[in-house]
Amino acid sequence: MRRPALAALYYLVLTPIGLCVRRIRDPLRRSWHASATTYWDHP
Repeated sequence: MRRPALAALYYLVLTPIGLCVRRIRDPLRRSWHASATTYWDHP
């Protein structure tokens, strides 16, 4: 009974929250900057 309850929690709570967050902003900040000379991230 534990696995079905966790699966329901995931699909009914966490998935909609994740979809809403992705609609508001891009968590990976993927965007195209025409003025950028490189996309290499130096530490």
